[in-house]
Amino acid sequence: MCYNKNRELLTCGIVNFNSFKALSTSLPGRYAAALFEEGKRTDCLKDIIMNFESMDKFFAKNVAIQKLLTSASISAKSLIDCWNVVGAHLGFRAIFVNFMIIVVKNKRYDIINMIRHIFDVAFSAHMNKRWVVVTTAVALSTEQKKRLLNVLGAFFSEKVSVSYKIDQDILGGIKINSDDIIADASVVSRIRQVAEFMSSSGVKVAYHED
Repeated sequence: MCYNKNRELLTCGIVNFNSFKALSTSLPGRYAAALFEEGKRTDCLKDIIMNFESMDKFFAKNVAIQKLLTSASISAKSLIDCWNVVGAHLGFRAIFVNFMIIVVKNKRYDIINMIRHIFDVAFSAHMNKRWVVVTTAVALSTEQKKRLLNVLGAFFSEKVSVSYKIDQDILGGIKINSDDIIADASVVSRIRQVAEFMSSSGVKVAYHED
């Protein structure tokens, strides 16, 4: 086990640390940091979170408008006018509208999901919260969830909020994903480890995840 702090968290598996520092200094990280700092300065971080959610819902129902608002091929004036109209309609904060205009003008909308993810991580840290996604092949019982929540609460220093997902493809075991930490003790990950070990030892193996 890679975690010595609490061996009950996972007894076997892969633990990958995706450095949040590396993420925050990446291109999406620099955009997210700029938005976060301005949002903190103007005390509207929660509004920005809600603006992102509203934008997702609006774009899901209005694909043609999404293509228009995220296309850098239209004139700068038209782009600004369109975003201001939609922003006013959806009640976006001016800081959010201006940020999205900059993202589109710089042809960076393709990284908006990563920008948003890093912003969410920064916001969680700011609120001293830890969002955890637990994935299992079958639903956990109430008692299992209670025990897991106690374990996670002891492991993380922040207040923990857990959401549960069912994914039969992992076959068994558990996967825990929390911002910059991925702990994978699923059956699939163990099979993959064995296959990779055998291959590195010169033994040919046939491995398929489907």
